[in-house]
Amino acid sequence: MSPLVGLLPEGIRSAFFPGDNLLQLEREIEGILEENFYQPVDRSTLENGALEGMVGSLNDQYTAYLPPDEYQRFRDHASGTFVGVGVVMEPKAEKLTVVSTVENSPASAAGIESGDVIVTVDGEPVGSQTPEEAAARIRGEEGTTVVLGIRRGESDIEFSLVRREIEVPIVMDRMIEHNGRKIGYVRLEQFSTDVGVKAKGSVDRLVSEGAEGIVFDLRDNGGGILDEAVNVASVFIQNGTIVSVVGKDENRSEYPARGDTNESITLVVLINGYSASASEIVAGAIKDENRGQLVGEKTFGKGVVQMIFPLTNDGAIKFTSGVYYTPDGININEVGIEPDIPVAANNTKDADEVLERGLSVLAP
Repeated sequence: MSPLVGLLPEGIRSAFFPGDNLLQLEREIEGILEENFYQPVDRSTLENGALEGMVGSLNDQYTAYLPPDEYQRFRDHASGTFVGVGVVMEPKAEKLTVVSTVENSPASAAGIESGDVIVTVDGEPVGSQTPEEAAARIRGEEGTTVVLGIRRGESDIEFSLVRREIEVPIVMDRMIEHNGRKIGYVRLEQFSTDVGVKAKGSVDRLVSEGAEGIVFDLRDNGGGILDEAVNVASVFIQNGTIVSVVGKDENRSEYPARGDTNESITLVVLINGYSASASEIVAGAIKDENRGQLVGEKTFGKGVVQMIFPLTNDGAIKFTSGVYYTPDGININEVGIEPDIPVAANNTKDADEVLERGLSVLAP
């Protein structure tokens, strides 16, 4: 509704704007196109287009309409199992950038790397598509092939990948001997349901087995559920605010630590340029509370929070609901979090320099 229409009394509005009804206008347009467009028209395609146009008008790269099939794929991915090729994407500088690849997935096996930019899917440009829209094109039936056009630096590379069912290893852990001391290593792939419980279980078990410190690896972790970020940070932080979110009308919500914490174990958190969103919530809380040291590279810089509302058609709308602030009141959006100990990633097949530096902090 235009501002002018909104100011007119109802009687005058109805006289001058008899079609001032969004649903009526949609049905009118659908009918005209179905009857007169020169090619067959699918009503569901028109309806999806109308919804996508509505959210697209907000000009927010993280806000999107998810049709029913996309929403189901989103839920499958959040649960840790889905059919696809195993790329995790985020928009960065208006480019659809690979944040990480799932371990042992077709994408990781083919050599797709963090920082690669997806430019085409099956020869069709990605353009300004959201990660959800691109993911819908990349995923498909198990056993079928998708061709991704990747820009890496100045080079363009094509990868032909066979889709298959992928189980995301959400939390991985192991004990590492370094300079005669036992150090527990815990890596998080994403912040999905119950990851806080799983991370706490890994830390508690490693400590019970004699770990004298924990290396917590959030590199290439593109984020996930806000509550799970709070749960994960609460594995190490006993009291205080983990993160604050400022939403509509400057309403502020504070998310406190949830107790039952191991505050005595020394901690190093590994980060890089593809540690994003929920990863940055955890890293920011650890840094501001002086709970541990961040080692690696500056993080991605996604300081906004999204919510997902299911719709009556089994789809959903995902939208930015607020900006988050670290415990010290810092907004890291498009800025990122600087490490306490900068280490440029220069890893080879046989050496992980960032991990080695983290281990040396805990066991000099």
